[in-house]
This record gives sequence, structure tokens and C-alpha cells, in this order.
Amino acid sequence: MTKYDAVKSRISAGSDMDYVGICPSSVLENEPTPHRPSTLLPDAKSIIVFGRRLINGSVQGMFRYLEDGLPTAQSVYSAHSFVLAINQLCMKQTYDIAQFLENTYGCMAMPVTNNVLQAVQPEGNFVPFFADPYKAGLPIDIYKAGVAAGLGEMGWNHRVITPDNGPRVYLCAIVTNIEFEKYDEPYAGEKLCDPEKCGVCSGMCPTHALSASEGKDVTIAGKTYRQGELKVNACAIACFGLTKKTNMRCPMDIQSEDPTDEELAKGLQKQFDAPGFQTLDHLPMYCCDRCLLYCPVGNYKSAFVDRNLTKNA
Repeated sequence: MTKYDAVKSRISAGSDMDYVGICPSSVLENEPTPHRPSTLLPDAKSIIVFGRRLINGSVQGMFRYLEDGLPTAQSVYSAHSFVLAINQLCMKQTYDIAQFLENTYGCMAMPVTNNVLQAVQPEGNFVPFFADPYKAGLPIDIYKAGVAAGLGEMGWNHRVITPDNGPRVYLCAIVTNIEFEKYDEPYAGEKLCDPEKCGVCSGMCPTHALSASEGKDVTIAGKTYRQGELKVNACAIACFGLTKKTNMRCPMDIQSEDPTDEELAKGLQKQFDAPGFQTLDHLPMYCCDRCLLYCPVGNYKSAFVDRNLTKNA
């Protein structure tokens, strides 16, 4: 069995991951210098990307909060699809996989942060990793690596869109100096994200952070994808619950839909000081997530619409 097959089998079966792909580290060598694999690991050769789908039951819990105003259901989503359970599971499995690689192949395996969990807080404020992975302080852009490793497309909503679960997935990565016999190719199936025909993610955005028509091209592993223009601070106030539009318990309601860094930092500090808002991610980042929750790609219709678990068909 080749190293490629052995590693993928170990991660899929041994670590019970729903997704696993391997791409050459060179696909991210045009990123800003602090976020290049070779900056983190000088002899980097490969990036292994893997992850879990979000549990449908906890996803629909967020529907109960957003559609029925049930705050207790939001805690199910935040704990099991965003912060506590899935972060701890993925951190442990990432460490275990990295240790397996080093013990088996005598290589260097660097597990990288899969959320802002251990990241620094630059300039006193940070944003959701999918909105601006560099401002969030993440080592590498795991979403781009996941696309290069064939897990799905880069969506208009700046998330990896998988064929079976849409963007409702949680990804991790390891940078290693193992050079594999072969690598996964980018997804080449039926087009998954078509903003001209869909527009759900931009239409659902409560702070109008994601443009419905203006976009930019991003090229990953030789394929070009279209992303919507995103106002990252507007995205941040929705995700962090700094507006009544996404957080009924909001300790500070930022009125502007395009706040300055100073306004965002002030709001974050006030929320951070509020009792009950501290999490493993330092601050909650799950108060919105509409562009993930309501994306119609993958299992959305069969899991939620057909079972009358959402009012947004």
C-alpha cells in the first residue's frame, strides 16, 4: 500500500473522518508570507486536509433559534457544531494523526489551528476565519487547501462547498514534509455553487456583508472560483452577535452595517466582558452562520426542508 493510500485509510477509518484529501503544499505558496506552508515548515511538501460533517440535529437546532426564537436550541448548535465538542474532537484527532505520521514515517507533521481557538488576537480584534483568515491569525487558509485537495468548490460565501453536505463541514489540516506518490485533484464534478441562479447566502445575510452581484476571482490549484465581495467587519458583527439582528441577548448593538476596526474592537471588548460570553474561541462566533446553514447544496433539502425543519425552502 502506498503512503497516499495508507494515510488516507488511517484518517478515514482510524480517525473516523468524513473527509480527507491531500494536496501539495505549493498550492498555498502564493499566500502572504506568514501563511505559506514553507514559512511554517521550511521543507513542507504536502498538506493533509480532513474533517467532519456537522450533525444535522444540531444544525436544525440553530433553525429553532433563528426561526422560532428559541435560545436554548442555539446552545446545541454552538456546542456541538461550532465550539466545544467539534473543536475538542478535531484538535485531538489532528494531534493523533500528526503523531501517527511522525511515528510511522519519521517525518515532520505540523498540526495547524482549525479555528481561532489558539490564535493571537491581533490589534485587539479578529474576525471569523472564513471572512478573513489572515486577520484571524490562522496559520494557513484551510479552506483553500481543502479545495485544492478535492473536497469541494470554493463558494460565493467564502466557504468550502462539498457535494454531499454543502458548506456544513468542519475542516482541519496538517502540514508535513512527506512527499506523496500522488495527490488529489480539485473537485471536477457538477458545478455546486451558482450565485446567479441561487443567491441564498447573500440574500440571507442580515448585515448585507456579502454582495449579491459584486465578486472577485480566486485561483486555487489551477482552477478559478468566484467569491462574493465581503465586508469582513459587517460579517463579524453578525457572527459575533454584536447586533440585535443576530443576538437577542446582545450586550452592545452596533448599528452600522460596515463598522470600523475601532467600532468592532470596542464591541468585542464589551461582549468579552459580559458574563456568559466567553468560549473556547474567546468569543462566540456562531450567532449568524446563515450562509452555511441555509445553503441549498448537498443534503439541505432532504435533511431539513423535506422534514419541515426549516421555513426556508
